[in-house]
Amino acid sequence: MDRFGELMVFLRVVEARSFSGAARALAMSPSAVSKLVARLESRLGVRLFDRIAGSIRLTQEGERFQRDGQRVVDAMTEAENAACTAEQEVSGVLHVHTPLTFAKYLLAPLLPALLQRHPKLRIEFILGTARGDFMKDGIDVAIHSEHPKELPLIAKPIARRRWLIAAAPSYLRKHGTPTSPDQLLDHRCLNFTVRTNWNSWSFRENGALKTVDIKSYVGANQGELLHALALEGLGVVRLAEFHIGRDVREGRLIELLAEYRDPADDLMYVLYPHRRNLAPRVRAFLDFLDEHFHP
Repeated sequence: MDRFGELMVFLRVVEARSFSGAARALAMSPSAVSKLVARLESRLGVRLFDRIAGSIRLTQEGERFQRDGQRVVDAMTEAENAACTAEQEVSGVLHVHTPLTFAKYLLAPLLPALLQRHPKLRIEFILGTARGDFMKDGIDVAIHSEHPKELPLIAKPIARRRWLIAAAPSYLRKHGTPTSPDQLLDHRCLNFTVRTNWNSWSFRENGALKTVDIKSYVGANQGELLHALALEGLGVVRLAEFHIGRDVREGRLIELLAEYRDPADDLMYVLYPHRRNLAPRVRAFLDFLDEHFHP
């Protein structure tokens, strides 16, 4: 087996987290996989895995080799996919899972250009703040804010999400304007009932990170409803700039505590199950995102 083949076997062991799992996926025997990894370690002169009580764990050298090796495989895959996609027609139904606000405010304006380029492509959106189950829900691609913990799931950053805190002028006239993060505890705040980590609002005060756990006056599982309630003057809201930025610019909402804004924005990731043998419709969508989004 050549060096590229050895690398692919090594990466499959990392993905499967065991020699036996990699062997099943590669239609090899576990002993053959183990011997191949041992030969690779001998050639490199480092130990890639710690073997402990029947389980394996990447060493620091193994983690570095995995990162560098994956870049080699990615480059090869990208080159092959580019050549193949150019020859294959983009068609079929693409299932995209993403929050409603990202789809509405960032993806929807771009879709006419994508569908004009690929007239036989169809897109079905599955909207939600939770990432969803790729296998169960038949998802091709997802766009969400959390980096996945599952090794087989690929995550590529595509955009930064900047949070704004704002309220309608009518609310501020009635309840006053908070001038420090702690004063939010005395205000009516609109918050999420899912992804409750979003309800800890972060600030930068005197150079230090400060987090305030905000209690909900009204809660919802979708940011669009919180947005509508804020416009009605019902309370203070914290939502993405791409979601409420236009309302702030046009005066329907007033940004609050801008001097305390935490500059550490969230990253939005495009997620897909694997890099190998991507369907032309998935590759076309990923390439389109690369053209329009830059984190």
